Amino acid sequence: MENSHLETFKAQAKGVKWPTNVTITDTEWKIQIDEPVEDGGLNSGPNPMQFFIASLGGCQNEQAQVVAEELSLNIEEIDINLEIDLDLSGFMGMSDNSDGSYKTVRLDALVSGDVTDEQVKTLGQKVDARCPILVLLRTSGCKIESSWNKK
Repeated sequence: MENSHLETFKAQAKGVKWPTNVTITDTEWKIQIDEPVEDGGLNSGPNPMQFFIASLGGCQNEQAQVVAEELSLNIEEIDINLEIDLDLSGFMGMSDNSDGSYKTVRLDALVSGDVTDEQVKTLGQKVDARCPILVLLRTSGCKIESSWNKK
């Protein structure tokens, strides 16, 4: 049987027209999610997809710190540039659902520190295999284009 460490994350969202206010339960964190004015929102915060791509960047960085420690790597900084192609047909009601809407993730990580090119490649492979958000995208059928290089 596999070892598992299950943790439950909770949030409450309240929307009264625009924007949506989200409280992350059992913490002091509150975030505001909105849409640009041209899409009917008030532009008072990032939209859900902007939060999602930011979450991917944060998850990659945090996983990289864990993996770097496991591999005894001296990482000084990681610059992660991300792009996600999303088909909005389902969201916009042009198709029945949003299945398969994530098309491609382009991830370019530049790592600085006392590391070799090979160590950075190993770091990237392990991070990409273990980051739950990237894995979610991969298993949804999204194409992942990931590049990890020494800065």
